[in-house]
Amino acid sequence: MKYQISCIGKAANTPEQNLIDKYLIRINDKVSIKEITFKNDGSKLNIEKEGEKLLDVSPKDSILILLDKDGKNFSSESLANMIKFYENENFKIINFAIGGPFGHGNIIKSKAKKLMSFGKMTWTHLMARVLIVEQIYRAESIFRNHPFHK
Repeated sequence: MKYQISCIGKAANTPEQNLIDKYLIRINDKVSIKEITFKNDGSKLNIEKEGEKLLDVSPKDSILILLDKDGKNFSSESLANMIKFYENENFKIINFAIGGPFGHGNIIKSKAKKLMSFGKMTWTHLMARVLIVEQIYRAESIFRNHPFHK
């Protein structure tokens, strides 16, 4: 399985990017990150445009999962099970999309297969990237029975 993380904003030269890079090295070539710059004033129109930009970079043969405050909480094991399910359904790419500070619009939400949350706490978008990369690495460790997950 391959993964794409589509996100609004840039992470270059940040401490979070250093953590992301450490996990990307461990995962090898399984994860790509697509960063989109977009000025959003919080208007409904701009929130929808932001979603369109995320959809534009989504691989056509992928499953779209939005990271969203209203999404479902997954355990690491249930995330790994979901990934394995999509792999068994012959999907090659899971695209995790992280929206901007105003959340996701209705159009992209209607196209997503799932909404996923990292709990009730508010996380910065850069921390959400760290968390999803770490969880992808953890899922891959579960698949290989690697001791990282223990």
